[in-house]
Amino acid sequence: MNMKRSVWERLPSPLTVVRAVSLCVFLIATFTVSVSVISLTALAVLLVSIYGVNNSGSETKSKVPDNPLKGKPRLTSLSEGREREVGLKVSEFVTNYDPENCTTLDAFQPIKESSECIFARRAKVWGAGEWDSTLSLEENVFRSVPMFLKFTLVCQELGLDGFLFMLPGQQFGTDPQAFGKGARRILQVLSDLDPAGFKCMDKSYIDKRGWVFEFNRVTFFVTTFAPFYPPTNSRYSYGAEDCFILLQPEISFAQQDLPLDTPETNWAQPKTVRDRIRTAFRDAGREYLIRDTVHYPMVYDIVKPLKDGDPLVEWWAKDK
Repeated sequence: MNMKRSVWERLPSPLTVVRAVSLCVFLIATFTVSVSVISLTALAVLLVSIYGVNNSGSETKSKVPDNPLKGKPRLTSLSEGREREVGLKVSEFVTNYDPENCTTLDAFQPIKESSECIFARRAKVWGAGEWDSTLSLEENVFRSVPMFLKFTLVCQELGLDGFLFMLPGQQFGTDPQAFGKGARRILQVLSDLDPAGFKCMDKSYIDKRGWVFEFNRVTFFVTTFAPFYPPTNSRYSYGAEDCFILLQPEISFAQQDLPLDTPETNWAQPKTVRDRIRTAFRDAGREYLIRDTVHYPMVYDIVKPLKDGDPLVEWWAKDK
């Protein structure tokens, strides 16, 4: 077996045989017949066997592409322009809806159009994303936190007047207590995610004077509306079926040049903006409580009782 293998190994390759035969035919044909068809054919076969094989090998090598990603970059940080580009892409991804044209604002429209507040109709309000009934309250709020953060960053420059959260009326719109618990949960999620780390809902003085809702160092006046309030209540919802928490940045009141709060009202001849708003609510049968002092806890008026004189709705108290 070893002798047979060595014999076969010593035999010339097929390509060598082709070349030898072609050369012999070419020489014989040329010697006997000058420039015959046979000699030309043999010459062509010989040339193809030599150059064709060599060229095919070089073409195969040339078809192997270079690796454009070879070598790790040495950058340690992005350029300022690239950083902005990446940040914009991330922002677009997490704020992927139009806050001025959303279902939350659509549901709020009856209140916005019918309220006796003289600023309501032209107010520039952003809304939270569409409510997803398959998610928890906290998960729904979490989805809108990036947009709320964006609101706090641009509200002064754009003259925005409020950011609106909605709660389904069937679940939270039965009475002030159920609504109060939902409102607290919304504000708690926002407080927990406050980028400034202040976490206003965790303060021990939440039911005292001086407390105010705050997010990203922007302070807010919080107003609520719900379908269980009667037409005689200033938080009446004018047929809207859901509950709403409206966070108004206090800087908006300064931009409106609203005068400082006061217990005094000129009912007979309204002069100030506050006078006109208070008398408008009174004339519509929805007069609201005006205390004899402006120094009282803000939380008292965030979720109001059904009628004046009823006990306070202690919506801020956490479940025990």
